[in-house]
Amino acid sequence: MQFSELIGHEVLMLAPSFELANPTKCIPVKIVGVESGGLWIESQVVTNALLQSIGMATAPKTPVLFVPYHEMKGILASVDQTALDEKAFGV
Repeated sequence: MQFSELIGHEVLMLAPSFELANPTKCIPVKIVGVESGGLWIESQVVTNALLQSIGMATAPKTPVLFVPYHEMKGILASVDQTALDEKAFGV
């Protein structure tokens, strides 16, 4: 799987700088671009924080954020196959 295949898709990103109160929390992000040094993302979590920080409820355009690869701790994506909880099936 390549990041470029995920453009336009929502994934979960673990990037501690996003969640200062809980640096181990994944947040949902949509990948909007891929560069050699990182990803361009759109995130409602980031949008909420930005608008609150400038005291606005809306903005004329949706912000996107560049996240360098070295700031990411992980990305959780999915593939088209059923996921099972082994314990639920006694495995």
